[in-house]
Amino acid sequence: MIAVVLAALLVAVALLFTVRAWLGGRFSLRDRVMILAETFGVVVAFAAASMLVDWTQAPPALWVVAVVVAAAGTVGAARRFASLPWRRTRRRWPLRVVRLGLGGILGLGVVALAAVIVS
Repeated sequence: MIAVVLAALLVAVALLFTVRAWLGGRFSLRDRVMILAETFGVVVAFAAASMLVDWTQAPPALWVVAVVVAAAGTVGAARRFASLPWRRTRRRWPLRVVRLGLGGILGLGVVALAAVIVS
């Protein structure tokens, strides 16, 4: 049961990324740094799911759906990438850089752990 919930959560993360990549508006990806950070977040979610989900109990179709949805989001992000600025002007840019750096370090740790466990 837990495996199915975690696999469904992976699909939800991929779906949120896809919606933010394709749609405009308040919750869209508004600059290139945001696109890169969200894409890395999806990669980390897939790495965590490969470690945490028992894929013998969860339907493999959920993995396939998550991959297809994430691929569609990547296409949407790539389509918008060239037309976006590298960063929006914000007052809190240094705080954003610190958060992105810490998230990147944590994400790299998860991906490296997944690579060690899988191999």
